[in-house]
Amino acid sequence: MATLADVLIRLFKAQDIPCAVVEGWVLPNGQAPAIRGIWHPPKKAGAGCLDIEVLLPDGRLLIDRCAGLGEDNNAIMDGVQNFVLGSFPVLLACFYGKNDPEQVTTKRWSLAGSNWVAYIGNFSRRASQGIDIPVPKSAFTAIESAIEQSPLSADVHWFRTFYCHISAQQVFEALMDNQPWPQGEAALKDIPWEKCDGYYSVRNFLILQKEVSHTPG
Repeated sequence: MATLADVLIRLFKAQDIPCAVVEGWVLPNGQAPAIRGIWHPPKKAGAGCLDIEVLLPDGRLLIDRCAGLGEDNNAIMDGVQNFVLGSFPVLLACFYGKNDPEQVTTKRWSLAGSNWVAYIGNFSRRASQGIDIPVPKSAFTAIESAIEQSPLSADVHWFRTFYCHISAQQVFEALMDNQPWPQGEAALKDIPWEKCDGYYSVRNFLILQKEVSHTPG
């Protein structure tokens, strides 16, 4: 069975990016940032989780967690598919020089006294069969406003938002730099999500990278 390192190498190879592997970390183009995948099997009932970890130059770990539905290897590959549809294009654009404008929107923002490049992934949706609910038009504006209200102290920040409607209940999750993000959660709760029968979820991932200012010599 292919390892998660093998799967990541195939994903990068499809983008014409060669990889090396050092102590379980995949090095696209043979250099940092390094990336790896860790699979957490489901505990009793429920979904397993695929953690994608990216080792940043400042030593922090960017962690993106993707649910994987099914059993055994099918669950792992479902998690990989979740990653490919959501955050992988953003990582490619920000860190590995492969920007697909159909998958990632790039904007320049002035926030907290600095200039930033925002790599914004598409909203990725999952739903029960027969459910096709559009993402509310105000969704990204709400997320952007939450980012504007958040402290930005590092050169790179990442944001993951997740909304789920299941069994007549709503689930809101917002993370900034792997940690609970109160501004983001409040923004998600203000979005006019459409109710439905069955399961429906919306996920978004984006990275902010501070622009390097060049001082004239």
